[in-house]
Formats: sequence, C-alpha cells, structure tokens
Amino acid sequence: MTEREPRVDTSLTVAALRTVLLSARYPAGEELRWVGGVIRSWDAALVEVTLSDGTTGLGEAGAGIMAATAVPGIVASFEPYVLGAEFGSPLDVGDHLRAYTAFWARGGILNGVAGAIETACLDAVGKRCGVPAYEILGGARHDSIEAYASGGLGTTFDEVEAWAASQLDGGFGTVKFRAMKDPDTTVRLLDHVTDRLPGGARFVLDAVQGCASSPWALDDAIRVGEEAAARRARWYEEPCFADDIGGYAQVRAALDVPVSGVESNATVREFRELVSAGGVDVAQPDVSFVGGPKAFSRVVRLAADAGVACVPHVWGSGVTFSANLHTVLAEEHVQLFEYCTLPNPLRDALLVQPIRFEAGRVEAPSAPGLGVALTPEVESRFAFVAGGGHVIS
Repeated sequence: MTEREPRVDTSLTVAALRTVLLSARYPAGEELRWVGGVIRSWDAALVEVTLSDGTTGLGEAGAGIMAATAVPGIVASFEPYVLGAEFGSPLDVGDHLRAYTAFWARGGILNGVAGAIETACLDAVGKRCGVPAYEILGGARHDSIEAYASGGLGTTFDEVEAWAASQLDGGFGTVKFRAMKDPDTTVRLLDHVTDRLPGGARFVLDAVQGCASSPWALDDAIRVGEEAAARRARWYEEPCFADDIGGYAQVRAALDVPVSGVESNATVREFRELVSAGGVDVAQPDVSFVGGPKAFSRVVRLAADAGVACVPHVWGSGVTFSANLHTVLAEEHVQLFEYCTLPNPLRDALLVQPIRFEAGRVEAPSAPGLGVALTPEVESRFAFVAGGGHVIS
C-alpha cells in the first residue's frame, strides 16, 4: 500500500457491529465435487459496520467459507474494544483490535474477523466520501490487473481438462487446477491436462497443502514439483502442510519452479517466518484471512524487500473479491490477481457493478467504497443454512 495520504477525511467512530451469515446452496446434483470432498454451498461470514453518521460498510472473514458459525461470537467479543472508539483512519482498526485482544486473539479466524471489521470500516468511509476504497488506500497504482482463472475442481481428468479449456476460451492466459489425492495420480493429471493446453497458455498446479488433510511425504512433494517444473508451470502451489516451514524451504531448494503459499496464513508474522526461511517464491496473502488491508500491505512490503512476488488468494463472496481487488490495485508490487471462476452467486449478488474482465485483466471498479451492498432481499434469498460450506473430507 502506498504511503500517499488520501485526499479525504478518513476519521470514523464505530456505532454498531452486526454479523451476517449467508449461504448460496447448490441444487441437488449440481454440487461442486473434487478430490477434497463435496462443496454443497458457498457460505459467507460478513461483518456489517455502522458508523456514527449512519454509513454502513461490509467486511468478510474468509474462513467463514468453512467455519461461518464461529464468527458471530468473535464479533460479539470484539465489540467492547471498537464500539464508540474514534479512529483517524479505517486502517487503524485492525491494529487497535490486535493490541487490545492480544491475550486471546492472536491469529487464525480471530484475526480474520478483526480484518473483516477493518475492511468494513474502509468500505464505509469510502462510501461516505464517495470514492472507491483504493483511494482511501492511497490511490490506484494500476488501472487494471492481470487475472488468472482459479477453480480446476473435478474428480476426473476430463473434468479438469474441460474446465481449463473453457477458461482459456474465456480470455484467461493462466489456469490453476488442483492436485489429486495421491502423487502418482497427480502426475498423470499433469500429463493429461498440460498435453492439451494450447501454445502460449500457462498453468499452475495447486497441491492443496499437498494434499488437503493428508499431506504427502516430502519426497513425493518434490517429485510432483519436478514434474510441474518439467511442464513449465507458472508456479507450484502449497506443496506442504501450511505450518511446515521447513518442508517449504526444502521443496523450494530442490525445485526449478516457483513455489507459493500460504493462503490460510492469518498473521504477518507467519508470512515473515515463511519468507525468511526461504520457503516461497510467491507469497499468497488474503485480506480476509491475514487481518485486513493494512496487514496485507505489510506482507506485500516484506515480500518485496525479500525479492518475493505477491499474488493474493481470493476465494469467497463479492466482499472478499472486492476487498482484495481494491487493496492490490493500490500495491505496485502486486501484478497478478486470483479470479475464482466457479459458480458463486454470493460473489455476483453482493457486487453493485459487474466485474469488468477484458483481455485477461480485471479493470479497476469505480463505485464508492468496495462497491458492495447487502440488501434485505439478498439476506432473505441467501439465508444461512448450517451444514454446508467447504468441508474437507
């Protein structure tokens, strides 16, 4: 995030917080199936902030796609530290909450909720001032940003290949698909998909913490990475369990392909340790996981100082999409954006303007704040239903 001062009044006082849980359920037979399980719905854990002047804003705790019901109690526990508090900028909110709750809220979904409150304050101030959120963040450094297609689910090779082909036909230059449960099947998947990619197309292999709930042995993670490198992968994503910093360093040292991670890291400290250990070539923070836009900016700076690229993880409702987009538009070091193209009604329903995607790039939005809105109709249409979400099996 640039150090330039915004040209508007960014001060605020928080008058109220409200948690809103939503679910976009897939009809029976249309669920998203992949080797990690069945996605029966997109769930979202939103935080609505009301400022003392009545302006409202939205943030999202990214982990709500898997653990939405954990969020309301955390928001209620944060209330004493934010209601009535005066801030000079929405970007002061996350640090304020971390300082006052350090005895019990260091990291994980707790910091994601703190970041959601900060994001909601940013949205509200942008709306009050009539400017896009990136202006509050110091101004856009990009008019648009390259996007890659993220999805690549499926339980068969043909399903994954067909998805990749459709994304390239839709204008993306890079596609990311997920590994299979075991290394040998993943290598065969690589053969099947990459042999069918047209000239000039690029791909990313996401090993999903190598792989999901049962991480591969280190030798297998390296072996799959060698196969990805041989096929000129743009990068090799999350080959190890999220906390296995030593494993990341060993895999990266052994391979001639960029290694990336860790999207679920919930603190700047975790990224600092990962980067300092030489674990990644590409850091992948998410505004909705790492603690808000200011924390994201800190990860960008430490990555840039270490010569490491930074590409956001973006996997949630329209609030997560927009929060990450506005934040990276204000970051010169970030040159690539994740665009999940799986069907997600909660992305489209919460955005006030359609996503402008052309020639492989997402254009900067122009609506005030994050460009998101929560209406009674949306709350009714997507009423929360427990038992869905992204459950790893």
